[in-house]
Amino acid sequence: MRAVVVQQLGEVPRFTEFRDPEPRAGEVMVRVCAAVIRPADLAIARGHHACMPLELPYVCGRDGVGYLVDGRRVYFRAGRSPFGAMAEFVPAQWVVPIPDPVASADAAALVGPALAAWLPLAARADLAPGETVLILGAAGLAGRLAMQAARLQGAGRVIVAAHRIDLQTMPGADAQIDLGQAPSLLQHAFATHAADGIDVVLDFVWGETLELLLSALVQADGVSALPADHATRVVSVVDRRAASVMLAPMALRDSRAVLMGCGAASHPPAEDLRFLVEDVLGCMHAGYLSIDPPGQVPMSEVASAWRQAGEPGQRVVLTLD
Repeated sequence: MRAVVVQQLGEVPRFTEFRDPEPRAGEVMVRVCAAVIRPADLAIARGHHACMPLELPYVCGRDGVGYLVDGRRVYFRAGRSPFGAMAEFVPAQWVVPIPDPVASADAAALVGPALAAWLPLAARADLAPGETVLILGAAGLAGRLAMQAARLQGAGRVIVAAHRIDLQTMPGADAQIDLGQAPSLLQHAFATHAADGIDVVLDFVWGETLELLLSALVQADGVSALPADHATRVVSVVDRRAASVMLAPMALRDSRAVLMGCGAASHPPAEDLRFLVEDVLGCMHAGYLSIDPPGQVPMSEVASAWRQAGEPGQRVVLTLD
């Protein structure tokens, strides 16, 4: 079969021949039509990612859209190295049918980042209807999807914190916090909202900004009239390149904050992930979740697509007839 293959780490993948996969028990063979180039795919190919391939050469990609032997169109998750999503065929770990009106490229581009916003709120923070969510670092696609995910999961109030230029493109939030202001003013803004109650924080930034928020939570807990058992669940989804946090003991001792992360190790079982993907695709079908149309490039032109996907804000889907 033809596939997007990395021969050696550090090289740009090539569209070339690769051995055909033979499905194992529990796998489903999918004929691929679209697969997105994720930031993680770029990092893995460079050799700069925690989830490195088990063998070389390998086929790039973790998820995408394709067809089953009976003609049904599905979103799939690849699960066995070295057979990734960017190929003619892939032995999928699991699949979810895609509603007819949802375009293949849109599903390939949106489901992954939508899950990245969905999982911290649903699986880690256990967001309850009516609660207040603060999205810390709500810039770009991740922030917009996080705001939509919070609304769809029943948040009563959504606060977005980002730099002013990003806030201008994020209408619909109940309140906004400019991360570009002086640290003392930023901590005061955090404390003001915390005094009214922040139930869940979805953290995309880590570093000094999170330090200021945790200090503000300590300050707010000293004057708040909220119940003693009220806890602010802080879920961090930043990647390994983020700055470190200097955490004073009182930030946890003197506040009711619960600090946790959300990554592959804390993801729910495959069956639960499938249900979440069904929810995401259903919201796409209903028009509740959307992104700007992604760029589409044939797999045969992967070299140019790889460079394009490495530019800030770019989302590129490789297609195969």
